[in-house]
Amino acid sequence: MIEQGLFFYVIIVMVMAVLLAATISIPFYGLIKKRLKGLAIGCFLQPFVCALICILTAVGAYLYQRNELKKYRGGAMVTLKKSEANGKTHFWYLKPNEECFHELWNGDEEPEYDANGEMNLYDVVPLDSFRVCVDDVIFVRFDLEKHEVTAKEYDEPLDIVNVDWNEVKAFFQSHP
Repeated sequence: MIEQGLFFYVIIVMVMAVLLAATISIPFYGLIKKRLKGLAIGCFLQPFVCALICILTAVGAYLYQRNELKKYRGGAMVTLKKSEANGKTHFWYLKPNEECFHELWNGDEEPEYDANGEMNLYDVVPLDSFRVCVDDVIFVRFDLEKHEVTAKEYDEPLDIVNVDWNEVKAFFQSHP
């Protein structure tokens, strides 16, 4: 599994801390421009500016994460699906850059990602000129001439949702 780390969240917190520290200058700017009246207005406005910064940063981070998810889903050369009896559905998006994005859906609802690890990144390892392996669990076999794909998790077959044959051909041409 590819380590995702907390770098994104650390950056968001650091940006918020810097912006919140910068709001301290609002009352001082009011003091310089309008003396005590400006200081009072600056002290009144500072909490609203802080709240606005926090809201905009959170919304921006959320929109960035949604955009990244769309890139993972849209950039897949193969999409695999496995439905369980309890209503959960696994999706694997194998990308041509040797990365596999896995997500777990509960029913038909799009997953909400939290610390429970419903989203994972794995390595895609080419085994030979027509097979790849994902985390030593999923094996995908491609027949480039007949345009057929078979995938298995251990010995259990997986459904093939989508295949981009141009990406698949380019992937295997770049891996001899």
